[in-house]
Amino acid sequence: MKKDDIGDCRNSIVASQSFSASRRKFVSGSMAVGVSSLSIPFISKIAHASTAVNVLAFGGYEEPGMLTEFEESTGIKVNLKIHDGSDEEMIALMQTSSPGTFDVITPTSAYIPQAIEDGIIAELNPTDFPLDDYFNIIAEWPPVWKSGKLYAVVNRFGYYGITYNYKKFSESAVSSYDVLFDPAVKGRVALFDWFLPNMGCLSKYNGNKNPYDLNASEFSALGDTLMKLRPQVGLVGNTSQVIQAMAGGSYDLAIAGEWVQAGMYDDGLPFKAVVPAQGGVTWDQAVCVSAKTPNKANAIKFVQYVTGPAFQSKLAVAKTYYSMVPNKKAAAMLPWNKRQLLNLGNLEKFDEIFMANLSPRKSPDNREEWMGSWEKFKNA
Repeated sequence: MKKDDIGDCRNSIVASQSFSASRRKFVSGSMAVGVSSLSIPFISKIAHASTAVNVLAFGGYEEPGMLTEFEESTGIKVNLKIHDGSDEEMIALMQTSSPGTFDVITPTSAYIPQAIEDGIIAELNPTDFPLDDYFNIIAEWPPVWKSGKLYAVVNRFGYYGITYNYKKFSESAVSSYDVLFDPAVKGRVALFDWFLPNMGCLSKYNGNKNPYDLNASEFSALGDTLMKLRPQVGLVGNTSQVIQAMAGGSYDLAIAGEWVQAGMYDDGLPFKAVVPAQGGVTWDQAVCVSAKTPNKANAIKFVQYVTGPAFQSKLAVAKTYYSMVPNKKAAAMLPWNKRQLLNLGNLEKFDEIFMANLSPRKSPDNREEWMGSWEKFKNA
C-alpha cells in the first residue's frame, strides 16, 4: 500500500552523523512521557480516576514532556502507539479493530471525508475545542467539516514549495518553479518519492488553481511537465535519503517545505524554504475520535489538549520534525526565532498573506492515473 506523503516522510527518517540524529529519530510503540509545567485551562477538570485513552498517532507525541500535563491534570492515562505506516493503514486499524482499541487517531485531513462517509469517526462539537484561537483558514478547513458538522480538528500543518541551498541560490532565484527546469541545475534536484505533493506543486506551476481537480487536458499537461522535469532530478528517495544527500551537499533543490528545512536550518545547514509565485500545497494532521469508542469522554479531553496552546507550542518544534501549528496562542508562546523559522511571525495576517497561495493537499478522483504517471516518471 502506498504511504501518504507526510506519513511516509515522518516515518522513514533515520539517524545519520551528518544530520542531527536526535532531531529526526522516530520512536515506535508506547512510552512514558516526561514532566511539563504548562497549564491546559481549556480542558474541564475531572476527578482523578483509573481511566485511559488509547491513541494511535504519528511521530512527536511520544517525546518527553508532551503528554504529562494532560495525564496529571485529568487522571487519564494515555496509551500511546506511534504509527509507522500510511494514513490509510491508520484509519483501517481504527475501523477493523475492536471498539476501544484506538480511541483517537491523527491522519491527514485529506482522508477525513472518506472516513466520515464510512462512519469510522465521530461527529465533534465545535464548542468543545479552542477554534476561536485558531487561524480562521485552519478552523474552517473544508476536509474536516461536512454539512456544517465537525469531525476532526487540525493540530499540525505545513507546506510544500521549494527547499533550497541559500548559499547557492537567492530567494528571488527560487521564487518560481522555473528554477527546477534550469539546465544549470541538471541532476541537482532531489524529490521525495510520493506523487501527491510533487505533482500537486507542478500542477500549481501549470496554472491550476485547484491542483488536484483536473480535466483530461490539464492532467495530460501535468504529465508532460513531470516528464520534462525528469532529467533535472538526480535522486528520488525516501526522506532519510533525500535529507542526508542534501545535508551532504549532493543536491541543492527539493520540492519540500518547513518540515524538512526548519530542522536542517536549526542544525546549521544552509537550507531555506519558500512558496514560489505559482503557489504550493499543504500537508497536515487532523485529530479525530472513533465512532465506536467506549471512551468518548476521555477521547474528547485528549483532543482538547492537543488542540490547545500548551501541547502545540511543543509540537511545533518536536525533534521528530518541525511544523506550523494552527493555535495562535501556541505560536505566540514560541521564541521569536522559531516563529520566524516557521512563518508564524505575523499571526494576524497569516491567513491572507502566507496561506493565500497554498492549496489543500487532497486525494484526486483519478488517483490511480496520478500514481501511474508518477511511476512512469520514476522509471523514465
